[in-house]
Amino acid sequence: MKHHGHKHDGDQPSEAYEPLTKIGDPTEANILAAMLRSEGVPVRLHGESFGPYPVMIGELAEVEVWVGAEHLETARAVLERFRA
Repeated sequence: MKHHGHKHDGDQPSEAYEPLTKIGDPTEANILAAMLRSEGVPVRLHGESFGPYPVMIGELAEVEVWVGAEHLETARAVLERFRA
């Protein structure tokens, strides 16, 4: 997938990501990711549950939710609503 219109194609990645939270349920992680994206927050999900053999129980099911560093405050506000 090519990204057009980015001025910073040099050594720097276009955005730094920061860990926001860990969620023990991949489905919930995807819901949170959708909420974040709807607010314009770039999201990356990391976890064993996204491999070829999904793990749905225990610590291996944990998903780390990372967000664009510039959007951390917005992401935290979304997370508060998500957990409410």
